[in-house]
Amino acid sequence: FGRSLLLNSLLLHSILADVVPVEPDPVFNKIDLNATYTAVKHIFSRMRLTPKEMAALIGGGHSSGQGSLEGGTYHGNWVEPMTLLGNAYFQLLSGHHQWCAVLSSDTGNAHFVAKGAASYIAETEYSPLVKHQGQIPCVETDVNKAVYDNLPFVPAQELIYQPGIWHKPSGAAAFLPVDFALQYANETYEHVVQWARDERLFFADFQDAWAKLTENGQRIRCPDVNGLADLEYSAECADRFGTDETLYRTMWINIRSDIKSLFDSLPSRCHSIRPASHHVGDSEGSVCPSSVLRLGFHLSATYDPEAEGSIGGSSFTSFLGPCAFFDGCAGCLQETVLSLQRIQQRYHHLNVSLADVSIYAAGLAAAYLAELRLNHMPFHPGREDPKIPDYTTCKELGDRMPSPAYQWRSEETAGRN
Repeated sequence: FGRSLLLNSLLLHSILADVVPVEPDPVFNKIDLNATYTAVKHIFSRMRLTPKEMAALIGGGHSSGQGSLEGGTYHGNWVEPMTLLGNAYFQLLSGHHQWCAVLSSDTGNAHFVAKGAASYIAETEYSPLVKHQGQIPCVETDVNKAVYDNLPFVPAQELIYQPGIWHKPSGAAAFLPVDFALQYANETYEHVVQWARDERLFFADFQDAWAKLTENGQRIRCPDVNGLADLEYSAECADRFGTDETLYRTMWINIRSDIKSLFDSLPSRCHSIRPASHHVGDSEGSVCPSSVLRLGFHLSATYDPEAEGSIGGSSFTSFLGPCAFFDGCAGCLQETVLSLQRIQQRYHHLNVSLADVSIYAAGLAAAYLAELRLNHMPFHPGREDPKIPDYTTCKELGDRMPSPAYQWRSEETAGRN
């Protein structure tokens, strides 16, 4: 796709800066796609995931219309609200134009928003710029363009809410810098284009990447309960769940039914997925299928096999107790965790862990959001719940998760932000 200059740019940048590609400190009021891509690739490489798997997972997490940038300090929606989990995200991302870099007026965080000049829905219906008729300048995206600064402000309320013209209200059509980093690097952009054309290919690649992500560090892997048995029902599985494999499968069918009932009782979208203060009660309306999917990602993204303390991952991370506000979005997932814990407690006497229920529910949420177009998400039970860690460990685990944006900084400015 004529993007070889990009790879040369990445190499030259590292040489000139005299650094190895490690994670820079995140800065959110300007955008450097080169730094963002380098940092996020480093994080996924730490989890033993390839650039292709990284792109599939980021896209899968951001491709449902029920998902939202809300939670933490960003606003908007990746795709329009009626969109099923699938390849629409990649279709929007596969072009290089018609998106503008702006700052949110409340936090100063940089987003990419729809310009509002193209014919497709996200551009015309949910752009926060159309009503301003050119009064807010567009710092437009372009091939191989990495740095975006001197950005205009957009009223935060217009990022949070767009009334819609033909469809229901939504947040503004917006992307994070980490999203646009996928179309900046050649090694991920080629997959963005392929998935934009072929949804079945995306689903297959997403399922493979999801299984790898969520099973990192898992010691016991029992047979898949979302399809045909693919592993032997080992002595370790029998010790954990009982000697009768039929009862094992029946138990997980019952758990799946309970999770499905939870999904059916929830709003299709989270009304507010960031609590106003450090109290669980402030999270009312924060649970929906997309928050369950996000939980699975965030638990798994703490994995670091080289860590001196906890290696993290879905088997060794909990967002309970002191870790509630180190979930990657300032506590936005605390009510989601508690909702799944209520299901897990019904089966606690059968040695079912919250870690297993959380990852099982997250995979089922992906299938639920795809409306049966995403066939059986693989799930192998066997995770154990860790002891609730102390504050220091919680912070260490939370700091391992990717940030939405990064910016290379000189020594002179490194201490100012």
